[in-house]
Formats: sequence, structure tokens, C-alpha cells
Amino acid sequence: MAETAAGTAVPGDGGHHKFPPLDNTTFAPQLVWLALTFGLLYVLLKRVALPRIGEMIEQRSDRIRRDLQQAEQLKIDTEQALDNYERALGEARS
Repeated sequence: MAETAAGTAVPGDGGHHKFPPLDNTTFAPQLVWLALTFGLLYVLLKRVALPRIGEMIEQRSDRIRRDLQQAEQLKIDTEQALDNYERALGEARS
């Protein structure tokens, strides 16, 4: 009686029940829901998430390309300034 009052009694006939994913009677509907779920997930990823990720990757590669071009230009400018400085320093010494 204390089990019923505490809410620990097992409902049903008290027999053993199979674990639902392993129950042969529910196997086919589970496969259908699995296929539907993965199909929906695939469509969502293909139409929403992957294009956004692709755009971000393209923007990032463009930004990296621009930054590398700018760094190369700054390197050339620095080398020219250093050459001009060394030439001016050599002329000042002579």
C-alpha cells in the first residue's frame, strides 16, 4: 500500500516490456520517422545552413587575399623606403 501512495507502483500488467527501439512491432514506423527526420535535416542544411557557411568562407578567403596583397604592397614600400634611406645615408657620408 505504501508503494501506491508513494507513486512507485509499476502501471500495467507487471509483465516485462521490450525496449522500444528493439521492439519488432515498432521497427518499421521508427525507420520511417528516421528517414523523414534525416531528410528534413538534409533539406534544411542544404537550403539554409550550407549556403550561409559557403558565403562566409568566400568572404573570408577574399579578405585574406586582400590582406595578403596589402601586406605585399607594404613590404615593397618598406623595402623602397629602406633603400632610399640607405642611399641618402651613403650620400651624406660621402
